[in-house]
Amino acid sequence: MRIVRPLALIFTVALPGTVIGDTVAAKDRARSGSFDATGEVRCAQEVGQSLGVCSASVARAAGSAAVVVTFKNGFARTLLFSEGEFLRGNATMSGVGTDMDWRLSGGVYHVRVDDQRFEVPYALVIGD
Repeated sequence: MRIVRPLALIFTVALPGTVIGDTVAAKDRARSGSFDATGEVRCAQEVGQSLGVCSASVARAAGSAAVVVTFKNGFARTLLFSEGEFLRGNATMSGVGTDMDWRLSGGVYHVRVDDQRFEVPYALVIGD
């Protein structure tokens, strides 16, 4: 009997400077609504807009986290973190989620994805 495994299970490549965590599981948990914590984050949806307050829910899995931030108008964006580093935002109608920058300062992730800005507490991403 021959066992066939998907390539993703056979090969794992870690390049210098990359982070490894279970991002797939975190995203899947977020999609299914299985969150570890909820709270509020500061956010702005448009360029030049002052930061306001958005609801946020986080699903964590083995060193990774998917934070779903929902703006007042109902639009939601998922921010993906692994091993304490921000990786990307999900693709939306407003952008593909790869035009981004971020920094961690004073216990808060300051993240820009496309035209949106977020201030996400480190403790929300990492947990207790």
